[in-house]
Amino acid sequence: MTDTTSLEQSAELCIGALSQAVLDYKAIYIKLQQEDVPDILKLTAELRMDIMFIQMDLCSSYIACCKVDNPYACRFHIKNLYAGMHEAYKLLHGYRKSQRYTIWTKIENALNRKPVCDWDDHSQLEVLYKDINDKLEKLSGDETDKEHRNLTYHYDADMRRVYSYTLEANNLEKASDKYCAYLEVFTGMTQLCDEIEKCLRKMGVSTVVEIEPSTIDNSLHLPLIQYLSNNKELPIALEGILDDIKQIDDYALQMEKVDKLNGLVSNTIELPEIDNILVILNMQLTIYFMRADMAAITQSFLLSKTSGEAMLNMRRYIITITAAFSHLYGYSEDVQSKTIWASIMSMIPEDARAIKEDASKINSIFDNVVLDNDFDTRTCYAHLYDNKTRKTNVPSIIDLLLKQNPIKEIQKVTIMLKVIKLVIDFTTILIDELSIRARKANEKSMEELKNNLLKIKNLTDHPNCPIRLKEKLCRIINNVQGVTGIII
Repeated sequence: MTDTTSLEQSAELCIGALSQAVLDYKAIYIKLQQEDVPDILKLTAELRMDIMFIQMDLCSSYIACCKVDNPYACRFHIKNLYAGMHEAYKLLHGYRKSQRYTIWTKIENALNRKPVCDWDDHSQLEVLYKDINDKLEKLSGDETDKEHRNLTYHYDADMRRVYSYTLEANNLEKASDKYCAYLEVFTGMTQLCDEIEKCLRKMGVSTVVEIEPSTIDNSLHLPLIQYLSNNKELPIALEGILDDIKQIDDYALQMEKVDKLNGLVSNTIELPEIDNILVILNMQLTIYFMRADMAAITQSFLLSKTSGEAMLNMRRYIITITAAFSHLYGYSEDVQSKTIWASIMSMIPEDARAIKEDASKINSIFDNVVLDNDFDTRTCYAHLYDNKTRKTNVPSIIDLLLKQNPIKEIQKVTIMLKVIKLVIDFTTILIDELSIRARKANEKSMEELKNNLLKIKNLTDHPNCPIRLKEKLCRIINNVQGVTGIII
């Protein structure tokens, strides 16, 4: 049984210890690319940098899981912990075709291509590599892991899939076991780097690299956290959002009910308004997920104890809010035409003047949000491995972390909470309007159906109606009455 309290404490110590070390190894990695040194020394510097950053990233998610009391917030962080582990495996080992380009494969090739020491030592390196590789490959996961990562980072066209996965992500102990397995692999990889560099020194190769010192301690993150915590307004607002999480359950249940209703009546009565209601309920579910996720990660940012932890939480916030907003409204015209908001706009009745005016106001606010966001930053943050360059993305992510403007990002939280409130109110009004129209349309359809049944009944009452036809028509009338409840 995993001791989550001890793990949380060690994770906090880990982030504090590695925050400076990962900056140093980023500088070492970059400097070595320009120097005439053995390739394997460049690779060990890259591997050290990668696993230090990954460890910090996973630690920040794990700490967040343990700190929060709200069940939904804990599930959110568990999902992000799993997504982070998937990204870690992709960067270090790779999946399918990308595997040949990853750092772990490059180190294997370097060891096989040219011994870095005498044969006895080299044999020991191969044994150590194989032992670590066996442990790493056990963590590979399957297509479900990739699907869950995408549901966490990108949401889905049908938010019920995100809802179902969120219900599944409730076992912190299970997540802790996989997290610990990764930590064991990182320890082994660090040991391998140590042994390789020891062998290089035996051969007379210097492994000492002089770099300019750098630090993250002068960031604005912790002073901002202190100010917001003392002010209390934002923490109280976030807590209120997370306490109102029942809305997510309600909308998911409503979608199931409306979907079942649509299946029951679709063969008898054509009601396009039901499809509209499903789209709006799906949008409401998206909005409430977006709001809850934003509250969960912002709350964790406010609970950060070090600058490194705060930066990583803010990175996760940017990934979360950008993914949700791109799904809701989009960041470019070609995407915006396919978003949920575009679907909503298309279903507003032509004669619903007041609703159209409200939609236009919200549209303007959305456009301003688009102008104030950098989608490329989110893309870089979300991918530890760059598929285009086939290289690690960690140096670029670290640069972005150091350039973060926490004050500006927190201002976006306030703006987005207001926008979400407007959209929630708007969709509530729209769904009420569509429900009224659907009910009227249903009443009209029922009246037309009742008139048709009366005509059929009149045929059965005609003295010249053949007995077999009369029996058949009576069965039709009885079946329709049984389904619709119409009385004639």
